[in-house]
Amino acid sequence: MPSNNHMPAVLRLTGCWLIWAAWCAVCGWGLSVFSRLDGWGHLAMLPVLLVAIFWWLKASEPGRSTSSFPPARLRRRWLRPLPLIYLTVIGLSLAAALMNEHPWSFDAITYRMPRTLYWWTAHHWYWIGTLDHRLDFSSTGFEWQMLPVMELTKSDRFIFLLSWLPILLMPGLVFLAFRTLGVNGRSARRWMWLLPTGFCYALQCSGLQNDGYSVDYVLAAIAFGGIACRSRHAASLGFALLAVSLLTGAKLSNLPLLLPLGLILLPALASIRLANWKILLLLPLLAACSFLPLAFECWKHTRDWAGDPGDQWNIHPTNPVGAVLANVCELADDVMQLPVFPGSNHVNDLLAPFNNSAFMLWLQRSHLSFNGLHFGEMAYEGSAGLGTGIGLYAIILLVGSCFVKAQARPGGNLAALPLAWRLAPWFAWISFLVLLGKLGSAHTARNAATYYPLLFISLLLLPRVAAFERRKIAGVFAGVAAMMVIIVILVTPARPVIPVERLAQWFPRPALKSAAEKYHFWSNLRDDLAPIRSQLPAGVKVVGFGGGFRDTPYGLWRPWGSRVIVELGVPEGSKAPLPPGLAYAVLDARGIFQRYGMKLDDWLALNHGKIIFEMQRNTVLTSREPVYETWYLVRFGD
Repeated sequence: MPSNNHMPAVLRLTGCWLIWAAWCAVCGWGLSVFSRLDGWGHLAMLPVLLVAIFWWLKASEPGRSTSSFPPARLRRRWLRPLPLIYLTVIGLSLAAALMNEHPWSFDAITYRMPRTLYWWTAHHWYWIGTLDHRLDFSSTGFEWQMLPVMELTKSDRFIFLLSWLPILLMPGLVFLAFRTLGVNGRSARRWMWLLPTGFCYALQCSGLQNDGYSVDYVLAAIAFGGIACRSRHAASLGFALLAVSLLTGAKLSNLPLLLPLGLILLPALASIRLANWKILLLLPLLAACSFLPLAFECWKHTRDWAGDPGDQWNIHPTNPVGAVLANVCELADDVMQLPVFPGSNHVNDLLAPFNNSAFMLWLQRSHLSFNGLHFGEMAYEGSAGLGTGIGLYAIILLVGSCFVKAQARPGGNLAALPLAWRLAPWFAWISFLVLLGKLGSAHTARNAATYYPLLFISLLLLPRVAAFERRKIAGVFAGVAAMMVIIVILVTPARPVIPVERLAQWFPRPALKSAAEKYHFWSNLRDDLAPIRSQLPAGVKVVGFGGGFRDTPYGLWRPWGSRVIVELGVPEGSKAPLPPGLAYAVLDARGIFQRYGMKLDDWLALNHGKIIFEMQRNTVLTSREPVYETWYLVRFGD
């Protein structure tokens, strides 16, 4: 293998991670064809994974001439402020994940986890056809990785590792990617520790979101593409292409990034003989890991390759110009959202006239999910992008660069780069503009997590910005920016490290008691169907589910492997009768009306059902004004 001595350790580990992700995707689609999508199927495919990883580690093994840093020098580097902050972030994130028994996020429990469990119990991927169309058309990259972990552990406790382990690779990948595209070494060393503290990366690494981990695909594509171009190494090009394919399979919102990443890989593609049998053999693997399999299934079922012709979640803007402006407002909202903001309700009241202005109402008509500028009491991983810290640091860099002189570096590292590499970071802004104009999500700042590295590279290539970053004051600002996420990790209700409810018992202060009530609400969200699940007889193996739109059957599966959940009235609109032999179902009146167009009493009479237990369930994500619905456990027949 050429240039063995120059294959960094982080890329060797990243190669193993990419092999794992590709193996999961191929197993997901391949085992579904033979209805073997279960633990035994993955076990049968395990030798393929182990052989591939062994081959890569053997082929990329560094030679004897590889240099190493003295231990004293390594200690000095790790004891600097930014590395220490990074270690604190990943350590607290690991503690938060392990301290909370059931991980939680709205997207994960409403569609990501249920769809994976449906496929597992059916032993293959299939079009579920239920009320929430995301169970069918959403990308499957993260789900294919979750499934083997779920099968092995029979639990959701360790799924967070799929996001936590990639953030361990992120500093090294940031450094290699930034240096590949011409960022000076000092800035690259700073950002390798700073960028992982962005809220969308640091908060998600202990949870179940699927945005932050995908950034490693972008960084890996750049780093491997750089080695492939310099050494004409086919294996490195293969890993770069694999990273790009996995990126598109992770989220469709990543597709515009094919423009800058394609430019980065262009010199490598031009310097390597594409007729190489290894590259040709890789093509089916790349297709299986990309968005193409799901796009085909979406087209087959809906005649729309994205699978959502009806725009159920209002994510398709009606006016691209208005959508761009609305998304820019969301990005500004993300930067201005303080890590902890107790006075947010008062500020929101002051912003009400502005949010109701003609301009903001036009933005809302253009971007149907846009609700104006609103702030929460705390930054939340479900909507957080870079967050206050890095967002303000970027603004400081731009403002500070106006007061320094650019230091001329004739030739420099940038001048020696291929033209395509010099253009790629700027073309990333075109991709970003496409995202802002085509995506009408209320969480654009989070969905753009994979775009930020290339955007920051373009910023750091500006001579004045590079000059300002050499100032000591810039290092101070960077340290403050990195620290801002720590307080959120400590107290976020999704996975708190500080036991606020217990502190309220020890110190019964009014403010602490009020905060404890909100934490108790979030604690119940993690397993809100536990009361109704406890009423199911132990021998019941099949349970029907008749919840409404946005409702989830996730909690009914526990303990995993002992029960099958059946969606009632699917495919949507068919009003399908009850499956033969179904004895129990969990449902609510809204769900029955949406699925069958009938009142609950009439539906129960038609199917000879009897309510044997009922409970109140909060349907909103805030405890400020809870809205309750009654859920029922129903028994059919005698």
